[in-house]
Amino acid sequence: MLSRFYTLWANLRAGFWFVPTLMAVGAIGLAIVALNLDAGLPEEKARQFWIHSGGPEDARNLLSTVFSSMVTMATLVISITMVVLTLAASQLGPRMVRNFMGDLRTQLVFGTFLMTIIYCLLVLRTLNSDLDVSKVPHIAVTFGTVLALINLFALLFFIHILARSIISDTEIRRVERDLRSAISRLLPAEEDVQSIPEQPTIADVLPADFDERASALPLSGEGYVQAIEYEQLVEIACRHKVIVRLDFRAGDFVIKKSYKAEIYPGSLLNSELATELEGAILVGEERTPLQDLEFSMRQLVEIAVRALSAGINDPFTAIAVIDRLGAALGEVMRRELRHEVLFDPAGDVRVIAPAASFRGFTNVAFHQIRQAGASHPAVTMHMLRTIALLAPNVRLVDQRDVLLDHAAVIAETGRRGASEASDIADIDHSYRAAQVALTGKPRPAKPSEALGRE
Repeated sequence: MLSRFYTLWANLRAGFWFVPTLMAVGAIGLAIVALNLDAGLPEEKARQFWIHSGGPEDARNLLSTVFSSMVTMATLVISITMVVLTLAASQLGPRMVRNFMGDLRTQLVFGTFLMTIIYCLLVLRTLNSDLDVSKVPHIAVTFGTVLALINLFALLFFIHILARSIISDTEIRRVERDLRSAISRLLPAEEDVQSIPEQPTIADVLPADFDERASALPLSGEGYVQAIEYEQLVEIACRHKVIVRLDFRAGDFVIKKSYKAEIYPGSLLNSELATELEGAILVGEERTPLQDLEFSMRQLVEIAVRALSAGINDPFTAIAVIDRLGAALGEVMRRELRHEVLFDPAGDVRVIAPAASFRGFTNVAFHQIRQAGASHPAVTMHMLRTIALLAPNVRLVDQRDVLLDHAAVIAETGRRGASEASDIADIDHSYRAAQVALTGKPRPAKPSEALGRE
């Protein structure tokens, strides 16, 4: 249930309307409070302490000017924003638009414009030419003036945000922060890895007759698996006295009847159990970072691939992305990746689910950049240097083998794409340096046999 709330909240936060709508409601409350304060304030106090102390025509002209100025300013800002978002989408990828729209600072600025417009409109309704001077809402008019000043500073702040948002390094850092946050949230901390008890393998916990007696439950939904409520699955499996084995994880795209859950024993599978199990699996129209470690990594890769396209040809941005991907991979290497084997309070296995693998992460991080950067020796060499820098983080033989496989393929691709002998020599030198860092000695250069699926 928490995953559903988190996903709903993330979608609300990413929507451009949520915070401005709350601020618009706040404008209504502020107008009501300000007008009520004015009702009990003597005129002489208003003249003594508040900025505005004129008659109804003065108040109406002032708020009308503020209102029209804010409408014009908001229209101008929206027009500029659409132009900048178009440029950012073509340079960094359309998925980056979601990040910009979900930026709380941007939402607050637009919310401030909307709040001021609604506030002025509501206060203007109370002003007319026949209103007595003593009945003019001085406090409300003063608040409108203050909001106008706040909007001027908000405009300067928004221009600053907008200008920095189209700088690739700014977006790269933002996406990397999301990636590192997901890694910290979903994987055991570095200092806890050694203290984690050895988890049994799937073969150890599955009944010997699982394949013969289990029944498949294909998912009826279609879309991306956004979250899996593992605790809810354990509770359901315990209540129905079954074992649930999933062949998918968060981030996978589900075509109707494609991915499935296996139920053991199959004789206990019924419509009630099927409905409850599918209710614990959240499928939506797009991927989310809730349980999907590769979500932000793919966003970084998209920035690099676009930067290496013929239309942009910006290898420096790709190199910056490789640096951030290398840092994230190092963090993953220091943590634990394992299958989800979940037990009920009695110690019986109830849910088994696949986990992301280090090979899958490195495939996502390197494959597309390697292919797009084949004609850029600087990008190839930087990828090899990044692999060499990851050597001190190697904890497992599998991690070292995966990095060696990628280094071999990257070097081979770089050699084929380079046209100068000196570039080929530099690539070979970087490849040997990566080998020495990982194994202590170079080995014969050859492409990897298979790097596996993502």
